[in-house]
Order: sequence, then C-alpha cells, then structure tokens
Amino acid sequence: MSEKTKINTRKAILIRSNLIFLGVAIIGIYLLVSIFNLQNGFDKEYSTDLKNKNTRITNIEGIRGNIYAGDGSLLATSVPTYDLIWDANVEALTDKEFKASVDSLAMLFARYFTQKTEREWRQKFNTLRVSKNHYYKIAADLNFDRVKAMKNWPLIRKSKFKGGFWFIEKGRRMYFMGELAKRAIGYTKNGVSIGLEGAFDSLLRGKSTQIMEQRMPGNIWRPIRIGEGETAENGKDIVTTLDVDFQDITQFALNNALIQHQADHGCAIVMEVNTGAIKAIANLKRSADGLYYEKMNYAVDQFSEPGSTFKLISVMALLEDKKVSPNDSVPTKRGRIKYFDKEFTDGSEHGEPPPYYSLQESFEKSSNVGISQFVFNAYKDNPKKFVNHVLDLGLNIKPNFDIPSSNKPVILDPNGSNWSGVTLPSMSIGYSSKISPLQTLMVYNAIANKGKMMNPYMVKEIRQDGQTLEVIKPQVLKEEICSDRTLGQLQEMLKGVVSRGTAEAAFEGSPFTVAGKTGTARISNEGQRGYTNKHMSSFVGYFPAENPQYSIIVVINEPKGAIYGGVVAAPVFREIANKIYSSHIRLQPEAIKPFETKSVPKVANGELQSTKQILNELGISSQIINTQTSGYVKASSKTKNIEFSNISVKPGVVPDFRGMGIRDAQNLAGKLNIRISFSGFGRVSQQSVSPGTKFNQSINVNFELKP
Repeated sequence: MSEKTKINTRKAILIRSNLIFLGVAIIGIYLLVSIFNLQNGFDKEYSTDLKNKNTRITNIEGIRGNIYAGDGSLLATSVPTYDLIWDANVEALTDKEFKASVDSLAMLFARYFTQKTEREWRQKFNTLRVSKNHYYKIAADLNFDRVKAMKNWPLIRKSKFKGGFWFIEKGRRMYFMGELAKRAIGYTKNGVSIGLEGAFDSLLRGKSTQIMEQRMPGNIWRPIRIGEGETAENGKDIVTTLDVDFQDITQFALNNALIQHQADHGCAIVMEVNTGAIKAIANLKRSADGLYYEKMNYAVDQFSEPGSTFKLISVMALLEDKKVSPNDSVPTKRGRIKYFDKEFTDGSEHGEPPPYYSLQESFEKSSNVGISQFVFNAYKDNPKKFVNHVLDLGLNIKPNFDIPSSNKPVILDPNGSNWSGVTLPSMSIGYSSKISPLQTLMVYNAIANKGKMMNPYMVKEIRQDGQTLEVIKPQVLKEEICSDRTLGQLQEMLKGVVSRGTAEAAFEGSPFTVAGKTGTARISNEGQRGYTNKHMSSFVGYFPAENPQYSIIVVINEPKGAIYGGVVAAPVFREIANKIYSSHIRLQPEAIKPFETKSVPKVANGELQSTKQILNELGISSQIINTQTSGYVKASSKTKNIEFSNISVKPGVVPDFRGMGIRDAQNLAGKLNIRISFSGFGRVSQQSVSPGTKFNQSINVNFELKP
C-alpha cells in the first residue's frame, strides 16, 4: 500500500471516529438535557406522565371528634382500625424462610380468623406466593389489641420490606346508642349530611393535610413529603344536652304507642323548661317489616297544620287584647257552624254539647265551634292584629336549632292572595298554618317558664383534647310572650284540660299535676285541595304544673282506630313523664320515704354499685348472695328485699347479658372487647351468642330488647 493510500485511510478513520464521538456526545447532551427537564418539570408532558406513574398526592384526615351525651356517655366516636396487607413477592423474603414460617403462620391465622381452617390458610399463603401477588388484603377492621398481638407472629414481626406484611390504619365511625336518637346524632356519607354529624361536620372532622407518596418496588407507597410542613388536625368533640335515660324512656314509649295504634310515624321531644335544653328527641317511622326506625327528623323538619294545640295561641291573643274573659260564652250551635261556604264541626268524643261554652270550656273541651267564634267575632274586621300575635311569637321563622331544617313554616298574610273569608276561623283552630312540633313546644315551654321563650338547643359544649373550648349558654328569645295576667289565665286553662277536659281520662290518678293541650288534625292532601281521612294526634304540655321542670310534645301521624290526641298521644306523654318523675327525686315535693309496701319492684340485671345506690336511696333492702362478685349481678325480687347473684365476667368469654338494661350491657361489652348491636327497646331479652362462648378476637353479639 502506498504512503498516500495509508494517509487517506487514516483520515477516513479519524473522520469516522470524530463523527461517532460527536454523535455520542450529542446523544449524551440530549439525555442530560432531558433528565434535567424531567427533574425540574420543564418538560411538562413527560414529567407529568412520570410523576403520575410514580408519585401521588394523598389526603391525610385528622381523627373525627366524639359526640357525647350530657352525662359524658359516648354517643359517637371514631376508632382506629387496621387492614393487614401482604406483598408475597417482597425481594428480601426467600423461599426457604417462607417455607419455614408458613405452617406456624397458618396455624395462628386459623386460631384467630376461623373463617378458614389451618390447611386453607396455608394453601392461601402458598397460592399468593406462587402468583407473586404484590398487594393482598389478608384481614380487615382489626383493633389495636389484635394488631399488637399479631406483630409478634412469624413474618409479620419482620418489617414490610423483609416479611412483606404491614398494617394500614383507617378510621371507623361507631355509634353506641343503636336506634336511640339515631336521626338526631346523624351521619355524613356520600355527600349527605344529617343531624349533629352534619350540622357540626366542620368542627368534628378537624383539618386535613396532603402528603406526597412515592411508588416503591412491589407496588408499595411510602411518604416523601408533607404539604407545607403541616400535620392533620384532629376534630373537636361536642357535648350534647341529651340524657340517655330520658332518650330511652321517650323512644320506648313512642315505639309502643306507634305499634299499638299501627301509626305511620311519630315524634316526641323532652325539653328542660328553664334552659330550652333538649333532653330527648325521638323520631320513628314504620318500615316494610312492620318495625319502627329513625328515618326522618319529624320533630324538627315536619311543618304541618298543628290542629288544636294551636288554640293556645288563639286564646292568648284574645286575652292579651282583652277581647274576652275566660268566662265569656258563645253558643255551641250543636257542634256545627258555617263560615261562608265552609262548615266547622266539633269532635264527637264528648257527645252532645251544652247550649253555651265559655272561653275556658271551649279550650278545655277543644271546641272548634267555640274557639273559632271567639276569634272571628273579635278579629274579623282586623285579622292582621290576630296574625301579628302569631308573628310576635316568631312562628313564621325557622328555629335557630343545632339541627337545621330543610323546610320552613307557613303563616298566611291577610293581605296575601291565599287569604280568604274562612282563613281566620280556620287558622284559629290550627289549620291554614304550618309549624313544626319543635315550634309548638317552644310556645308551651314559654308558658311553663313564666312567659320567657327559650331557644331550643342540643349542643352545650365544644371540647378538644379534653379541654373545654366553648360553653353554649341558654339563649332567651323573648323575655315575655304575654302579660302576667294572661299568663296566669293560660296556665289555669292548661291545667283544666287535664283535670276536666279532653285529657282527663289519660291523666286520671297521676301522682303529679300536668298542664297541657290535646290536638287532633286532619292531614291535608299534599299538593291538592282538601283533606284526607287520615289524622295527626298530639299532646303538648309540662310537669309538674306548679313547678314546671320539663315540657314534652308527642305527635303521632295516621293512627288506626282511635284518632283523638287525648286517647293516642296523651298516654305517651304520661308514660314519659311518670318515668322521669319517678327516677329523678328532685322533681318530687318531699324526700322519698322508706319503702313500706310488702312487695318490692323488679330490678334489671347489671352493674352492682349503681343499682345498690339507687335501692339505698329508695330505702329498699338488698343482699348479695355471693361473697365475691364480678361487679355485675342478676337481681331477684323477694318479698322484702332484692337478692343479687353474680354474673360471671371473664376475658375471652361471652357473659350472660340477659335481663340487663342497654347501658349496662354496652359498658360490660366494651370492657370485654365485644362489639354489639341491638333492636327493640327495654332490657336484653335474647343474645345471638350464647353465654359462656369462648372467643379469641373481637366478637359481634346482637341483642334483642323487650320491655
């Protein structure tokens, strides 16, 4: 080869080498620029795609606050629960170590998770291992004690990067009162907010934060950054005015009445007279299975024509304007009167009326003919003056209650297009207006409270981490709803309804005095003119009449058979009032005298110390048969005393809950890590898991309650 040829060959090789080097350099520079752009987010398309595949933003919620009853009993809480996850293909877990541990692991799982046998658990683990499953939920809703124990099990005791097992914490909302006040306590779910849970959601849920997570091998996500250096803030607790005993009493009485009269639905409210605090609120509706459940807050949200309970407002207006006196009379017209084209009639529960009714007799006998005549004669030339009395009570405004209502009241304006010649007499007897049971109770409570109208409320305190942040004090809406003279007359009329009027039979022999009013109203055709043949029965009042402590309203819709408030609703009022009166000594005019009868009452099974305390206060002798007790006893009523025998209480063994009240049963179940649910009202009649049954993990037991 010539020298010239050699030179040309070297030049060609050099050029090719330079071109290759230049190409590699260009590619390298391109890769470096691309990596830089991806790292710094300049390449929006690719960096976003990479970020979406390998990182994610997750919301971290604070622990939702608790809801308490007035005595500190827990009504709702969020408890941490855990899911157990397994990455069967974690790189650090060798086949040798897995085979050495799987038998012991399967044995432990079979012992505590009995839905599978030991053989089935072993097969499950082997299948997951062979299929190289990266993410499988082995168990769900584990409590803290179970998680603590499982962390000592084979493979689980290793880190998730070595054994593949790890626990994911989550929150679960628990409600401890079952159907009691269920609608009032409420819930938040799928964008729907109900009751206190919904009304106070912003306080209860606290403050969330965001956390960035990065995908790791095995589809495992680990946190890499918390937004703005913040952490999630736990929610605040709310303390309600509800009394668990009152709630149990109220709901039990209402449920029995609904069953007895085969009614469609009903509600009852117990309010503390001096403060407006709601002590119990029950709402029940019949379901397809024939049983009654809390489905809608009728007490707050049902605005309807109240019927004869509205007559108190009509009489208040007449007396306040000095149009008539209680002894003034009008003709009864044999229980029928016509205003223009509309006839008004009286109920038939009192038979043929006398020739004349005084204002007081019209009220006590709930005469539509009498009350409508008094109002029509007094205000026919100036109906606005009558309506102003209704507006002055604020009945045209939704109550500023802790649980908001989606509906609103209706009070017609005499200058409006809906007003006619029959509106005034119709309004005077509780038609042509729509108000809620809570509004009606507010007016009657004001009569009991010496004319002072209180704003009803259900939340009395806001707390966080055990510290009180805010105390909600009672709020006065109106210092005087009428003059002292009118107030005294109204109080006497309300007592007259019970002593000789439409509620006389319901309260015969009552150990304390009651003041109140019956109501019976035909239910209108929704969206149509006229009325159905269905009725709404009610009774509202307060007790003891001389020193009122509590006001109560009972409303029962669509009863079958009997329809009058004195027959359907008043007995419910009496049952609630009797039980409150007998269980709260401070209501009684004198100290309880020692028990002097030859027989003693039946006593529920339950917690020993509180039961003996009550019996001691009542002067009833009691004796413990066993020298040692678990703190929970069965009560047996003898001729002159109560005998207690021990209820066996051991960890891991289901005790005998039968005969216990629901509160004692709940407390005992909580101590033993037993989850419960219940249906019905009263004491535990049956339990789904037999007494003496052994269990190794949290167990679910259902109670059937009966009177």
